[in-house]
Amino acid sequence: MSLNSEDLNYDFNYNMFLAKNAISNLPKCEDRQKVVRWMRKLASSNRTVQEMKLRNDFMYYLISNIQRGNLEPPFTDHPPTSPLPNIQHLLPGSGDDTDLNDFDANAEAGGKLPMLYENSPDGGAFLAAQPVPKSGAFCYLAVVARGPKES
Repeated sequence: MSLNSEDLNYDFNYNMFLAKNAISNLPKCEDRQKVVRWMRKLASSNRTVQEMKLRNDFMYYLISNIQRGNLEPPFTDHPPTSPLPNIQHLLPGSGDDTDLNDFDANAEAGGKLPMLYENSPDGGAFLAAQPVPKSGAFCYLAVVARGPKES
């Protein structure tokens, strides 16, 4: 699905509304100030569609932190002055975690891919692109229809 800038701005504005209403979930005044600074930075990040998508990703994680009532990196610090594409690595699940290439290298070295990747129709490409929570559970359910096997 391709999103245009109008759709991305609508999503961002909705998430901004959620963040403003939930900011009181943060018990520390300094955390609320950091969130406001992040919101200002994200609001000014709209030069390209790619930057807007990245902005919305940051906003999603910011709202998750606000709703839990505590901030996790990168939101524990004030936002850097760098543009969003330069700080993309700060997003959870943005490449610092295990990715599919690590599994490919493991398989070439004689190791075995996880069963989930072996049985996935796309070889695990979809799963590798998903954020992995630092705590809690990651659930993946897929329903695939296949025709009868021909003998």
